[in-house]
Amino acid sequence: MYAKCGRLDLAMQVFESMSTRDITCWNAMIVGLSVHGYSHKALKLFDSMKVEPDHVTFLGVLIACSHGGLVDEGRSYFSSMAADYKIVPDVKHYGCMIDMLCRYGKVAEAYQMMDDMPVKANSVLWKMVLAACRVHGQMDLAKKAFHKLHELMPADDGDVITISNVYAEARRWDDVEHLRTRITEHGVRKHAAHSQVDGFVNLSTARPQLQ
Repeated sequence: MYAKCGRLDLAMQVFESMSTRDITCWNAMIVGLSVHGYSHKALKLFDSMKVEPDHVTFLGVLIACSHGGLVDEGRSYFSSMAADYKIVPDVKHYGCMIDMLCRYGKVAEAYQMMDDMPVKANSVLWKMVLAACRVHGQMDLAKKAFHKLHELMPADDGDVITISNVYAEARRWDDVEHLRTRITEHGVRKHAAHSQVDGFVNLSTARPQLQ
């Protein structure tokens, strides 16, 4: 509870006072530290774990790497899930990796991971890649990501604005005009309002929530 509310000092006091700590306690502390920006502390705690980690543990670890800019470490931890712990990554683990890669300009690597992942990429992940393409000026990848997203769902106004801005910033005026014509002919879907904190959309498929 303390970790979820951001009182990491109190959470750590309770954690350290416990005579025995099960996986739930370790996970709560690691995830709590990770989501509140204490990346190195979260990873140090992970390294000191006295129990076998599970899929929730690795969500916390990958969030820590994403928030801390620890790209190489994130790749290593992700690989170790299956290799060392026999834990098969799911879409949330891939989401953490793609978030990390997109944050730090590794958009081509994120796109390749999306193409190669054994689980089906959802619209949240493709939106993440599309937004990163604009930030990092990856016009060709933005076009591919937009088409991938459009295969999953009708384009909404936010996606169209993003890809239009990518074209405009690259001075691809013909593409901008073509997109506007397409919008006029087919229309776009208005998307529901959502909150976005720290550049990460608050949807359950994109970010694990500490219970």
